[in-house]
Amino acid sequence: MKNLVFKSEEHVVNISFLGKTSELSALIPNNKKYCVVLDKKISNFHKSFVDELQSRNFSIFTIDSPEKQKNINTCLDVINFMQKDGFNRNDAVIGIGGGAVTDLAGFIASSYMRGITYIQIPTSLLAQVDASVGGKTGVNHGNIKNFIGSFYNPSEILICTEFLNSLNEQEFLNGFSEVLKHGLITSQTTLSKIKSLAHKILDRDTDVLLELIEESIDIKSQIVKEDFREKGKRKFLNFGHTFAHGIESVNHDVPILHGHAVLIGMLMALDYSKELGFLGDDSYRNAKESIGEFDYDFTDIELNAEEIFEAMKSDKKNTKAINLILLKEIGQPFVFEETSNSNLKDFITKFINDFKK
Repeated sequence: MKNLVFKSEEHVVNISFLGKTSELSALIPNNKKYCVVLDKKISNFHKSFVDELQSRNFSIFTIDSPEKQKNINTCLDVINFMQKDGFNRNDAVIGIGGGAVTDLAGFIASSYMRGITYIQIPTSLLAQVDASVGGKTGVNHGNIKNFIGSFYNPSEILICTEFLNSLNEQEFLNGFSEVLKHGLITSQTTLSKIKSLAHKILDRDTDVLLELIEESIDIKSQIVKEDFREKGKRKFLNFGHTFAHGIESVNHDVPILHGHAVLIGMLMALDYSKELGFLGDDSYRNAKESIGEFDYDFTDIELNAEEIFEAMKSDKKNTKAINLILLKEIGQPFVFEETSNSNLKDFITKFINDFKK
């Protein structure tokens, strides 16, 4: 037997932070042909930016309904579009939109001719602080999010806060769940800073947002650099997500905001951490008060304990048990393998009965 060992080269991702969309086009070089996978909403709210891309003869494939179109059929539609337009391995894909669009565009870039250059321009706060970093791409299959996908880093990530001005309050908070999550799993200092800046955050102060987005990206990127393939520390980024994916599965027919499901999932993880005796009262109260600074609307989210539990059992991160990320302290996450289905199901039922939307 002969063993072949291949060592991957490091991949450099350049991140730029901007305040105005008018600055974006200059950062995209003229040395390639570009296919832009574009959320239709961007054309409506930022027409001059899209006009600039069209003036440079970029090929644009518009996504009308990102969550519904985040599937393998749309991938094939874009690939056929690119093939007919003569794209080759020296060309590039640009994903412009929220996380659903950037996940989709990244997967297309990773698949087309076995991988071409990919540039991300995330336009939602959720995409900027979460989906843009880490190299995860994917599409949904059946009722399971990101069931088909790959690890594939962009070469450039262009962050522009002007896109956030077109988001309504709940769309903005949708993304802020990930900022809160990064605080909860890293340090009390970070969480306290978020709490103290709550009013400026909600007013969308440009300087504060740029600072928090950069810090949040730095937190995630440091974790990802240590564990790109999610074998260890990167799993901590799933804090609240196993519960959240169960909630999203229940609401599959009428999709909900991902960040709102994550926020409920984090509340569940905090409660379970406390119930199991891992998280102390003071830390629990501090975490809940920090989250309470932000007015999330959960009115239209359906919560069904049996369905959430069944969806959680099929989560792709599970081993022989249901794997949950819980807290021993703010900034001290750990993997908890729940082997008692009855305990977990009883907890979910109680949480839902007590939960105030």
